[in-house]
Amino acid sequence: MYMRKKYCLIVLVVLVFVATVSASVTRVAFSKPGYMIKIPTSSVYPTPYIFRTGFSTEIFRLIDSLNVSKAVYFDADLTNTFKLGLTSIQGVSGSPPVEFGIHVQKKFFIYNNVSFTAGVHDFVFQQGNSKMDLDTKTISLFGVISNEKVYEYYSFNSYIGFGTGAFAKVYTDTTKKKSRTGIFAGFLLRTAAMKERGGLDILAEYDGNGINVAVRIPLSTDYKLNIGITHLENLPEFGERCKYNSPGIIFGVDFVVPRMSKSEIRTRVVKGAPGEEVRKALSIEEYYAEKLDSTIKAADLEIARLRDSLRLYENQIKFLTSQVTYLRQKVGVLEDSLRTIKLAKYALERNTNIALRHLSRSLKFFYEGDYIGALKEVEAAIELNPNLALAYARRGSIYYKLGDIERATLNWNLALKLDPDYEDVRNILKAMREYRLRSVRELKKE
Repeated sequence: MYMRKKYCLIVLVVLVFVATVSASVTRVAFSKPGYMIKIPTSSVYPTPYIFRTGFSTEIFRLIDSLNVSKAVYFDADLTNTFKLGLTSIQGVSGSPPVEFGIHVQKKFFIYNNVSFTAGVHDFVFQQGNSKMDLDTKTISLFGVISNEKVYEYYSFNSYIGFGTGAFAKVYTDTTKKKSRTGIFAGFLLRTAAMKERGGLDILAEYDGNGINVAVRIPLSTDYKLNIGITHLENLPEFGERCKYNSPGIIFGVDFVVPRMSKSEIRTRVVKGAPGEEVRKALSIEEYYAEKLDSTIKAADLEIARLRDSLRLYENQIKFLTSQVTYLRQKVGVLEDSLRTIKLAKYALERNTNIALRHLSRSLKFFYEGDYIGALKEVEAAIELNPNLALAYARRGSIYYKLGDIERATLNWNLALKLDPDYEDVRNILKAMREYRLRSVRELKKE
C-alpha cells in the first residue's frame, strides 16, 4: 500500500510539472511511449521499469535565432499489456501556446519473438485563453508488429506498422481534410558496448514523414542520454526553415525506475526490511512465473539428460551396426573360402579317383611287361595328383625294371618323403644300400 501511494505521488508530481510547461508542438523525439524515436513499439517482454520520465529537445536553428521544441514525458505500464503515456511540449515560436498529450496502447498478440500492439497516440489538448481544447486532427491510430532477436552479445529489434494522423504524410494545404494512412518502420540494435550499464543502442526509423536516427548512451543503469537527428533526408537544409519536415538535432535524457527483481525481493523478505510491503510486491503472477521457471528448468535438465542418453545409445547402435557389417563381411569371406576349399577338395577327390584308375592300369601294364605303357599311366596319375606316394613308388619300380637305378632311387625317396610310413619303399631303399638289389640289366649279363 505504501509503495502504491508513493508511485501515485510521483505520477501526480510529473503531471503537475507537465501541465506547467508552455508553448509546444505536437511530436518531439523520444517523448512517446516505447524505445524508438517517434514511432510506437511493441515487445514480447514486460517493460523492465515501473515508469519512465525525462525531457527531450529538438533544435531546428542555431544561427541568427534559436528555434527549439522541448518536451517532458512520462509513461508506465498500467497492466502487463496496457501502457499509458503523458507529454507536455513547449514548441517553436508561432506554435500553439500549450499542448498536453495522452497516449495509450495495448498489446494484443504474442507468438515466439513476434508481438502486435495497437493504440491511439496524440490525444492533444491545446491550452487557449480560458480552456483546453482537444485537437482531433492530431489523433493517431496505429498498429505495430515487432520482431525481437537476442544473440550472444547484442539484440536486434525491428518494427513495422501503419497509422493515421502524425504517421501519415502531412499536407501543406490545410484546406484538405482528407484522412490518410501512412506506414512506418524502424530498428533498434543493442550492442555490447557499456554492457554493464544496459548497453548502447543504435536506432533508425522512418516515421511516415521522414528518416530519424539516434543513439541512446547509458550514463548509468537508470539514466540514458539520447542524441540524434530528425528528418535526416533534409539535413542540408538545417537552419533554413522551421516546418513539419525540417531537420533537427535531438538531445534528451531518460530516467527510469527499474522493477525490483525476484532475487532482490527475496533478499529483502529474508532480511525483513520491510517484510510485509515487499511480500505484497511479489505478485501472484510473479509467484507462479517463478514456479513455472523452476519447472521449465527442471524439465530442460531432464530433457538434456535424455538427449545425452539418446546420443549415447545412438553411438552404441552405430558402433554395433558397424560391427555387424564387419562380421557379415568376415562371414562372407569365410563362406567364399569354405566354398573354395570344398571345390578344391571335390576336385582333388575327383582327380585322386582318376589317378588311382591310371595307377591300376599301370599295374596291369607292369605285370604284362609293358613298362613304357605302365610309365605313361603313372605320369598321368602324377599329373592329376602330385601327392600320391603310391604313384612315385610305382614309377620307381618301373624305372628299376628299365634298368635306371638312379631314377628308381629318386622316385622311391620322393614316395618315402610323401609317406614316411611307407614300409615297402623303405625296405627297398634299405636293400639298395646293402647291395642286395641288382638291376635287371646286371641279371641279364649274368
